[in-house]
Amino acid sequence: MDQNKITSSRETIYFVLAIIFSVFVYVIAAFSIIGIGIALILFAIMIFLNMMMLGSIRGNGVRISERQFPEVYERVKVMSEQMGLAKVPDVFVIQSEGILNAFATRFWGRNMVVLYSEIFDLGREQGKEELDFIIAHELAHVRRRHVWKNILIAPAQFIPFLAQAYSRSCEYSCDREAAFITNNPAAAKRALTILSIGKKTYTEVNEDAFVEQISTESHGVVWLSEVLSTHPNLPKRIQSVRVFMGETDKPVYTEDAGKVVIGIVIMGAVGIAIYVGLIISLVFGGVVFGTVLSEVGSELSTITEYEEYEDGFYDYEMTELGNAVSNGDLEEVNRLIAEDVDLDEQDYYGDTPLHQASYLGDLDIMEVLLEAGADPNVPDDYGTTPLIYTVYNRVYEPAALLLEYGADPEVEDDYGDSAFSLMNVETKEELIEALNK
Repeated sequence: MDQNKITSSRETIYFVLAIIFSVFVYVIAAFSIIGIGIALILFAIMIFLNMMMLGSIRGNGVRISERQFPEVYERVKVMSEQMGLAKVPDVFVIQSEGILNAFATRFWGRNMVVLYSEIFDLGREQGKEELDFIIAHELAHVRRRHVWKNILIAPAQFIPFLAQAYSRSCEYSCDREAAFITNNPAAAKRALTILSIGKKTYTEVNEDAFVEQISTESHGVVWLSEVLSTHPNLPKRIQSVRVFMGETDKPVYTEDAGKVVIGIVIMGAVGIAIYVGLIISLVFGGVVFGTVLSEVGSELSTITEYEEYEDGFYDYEMTELGNAVSNGDLEEVNRLIAEDVDLDEQDYYGDTPLHQASYLGDLDIMEVLLEAGADPNVPDDYGTTPLIYTVYNRVYEPAALLLEYGADPEVEDDYGDSAFSLMNVETKEELIEALNK
């Protein structure tokens, strides 16, 4: 075990690259009022969301202290002193719904370590040493100020793979520091295995076979999933602890570069094929859709017989009498009745002139139509009679008028509604009484 090799060889390199890019972005933003505004807004949003999350944790989680799980707090205190931390970070345990995780963060200038309950339960049951490693790993993040550094290099998130590479190197460093502090390589490797398979069967995992997966599971997809992740694959983390702790009798596995390249080539070919297929589909589909839409539009214009009114709006063509009713033109209604027009002629939706008058609640025109012999029981295309419509919309005076002229309250529309059911009555007398209340 070489303490000088705790820090990952790539952590400093990636951090320098990330800080150079981030400083460049900050300088550009400093010379742009809009850039400064956007940067401040994004920073404020990020801080606000983080504060809300941490506020919920501090409000609902259980804080480890001298009075709350004191034996765990004592171990946290000892490890903090070993790492040279000026203050013991606040440690909270939160309910995790089966998720195995822990993380380090800051809240109003105070360092925090958050343990998920599944991890904490393990330490209470049979994995005290494993829990120590996990806590030490998070304390290492605090000691190395990774939280502040990640905020500082936030613009580097826009560089593909760089921020993730830096994060993975930080994980390697913290694994090694935790292994050094706890001085229990077996527990360190078991703790990392728990993150892979869970806390019940981790002791049954063959460590050598698991680490060998670095080589046997070499593939372009596996490689890509890791370079897009903030954490290294777990077999690699276990092997890193092995090497750091001086286990020279164990083989060191590497990815099969040939398999990785082949996988990447295959993924690239599939991606290009999908992209080309998508373009062809969009072009061809657009032509077909345009043709269909044109035909549908033509059919609709033929079926509905649209006509343009002076006010610039369009509507379906009503019957001549229906149009007069819709305009509230009682004189025109009387003239058309005198010319013996069809009083029950239906428009495109099955509405009669009496439907139109009922929709408008025009009692004068309704009475004129009914006196002239309009049938109050003609349904529209949905089975709705003028009476059902008026009762449904609680327009009771027109409904009472329709009943006087023979509207049938037992008629049901296509939805099974009738004037009786809508008013929750059983007889015409009860309906009339309900309408007059």
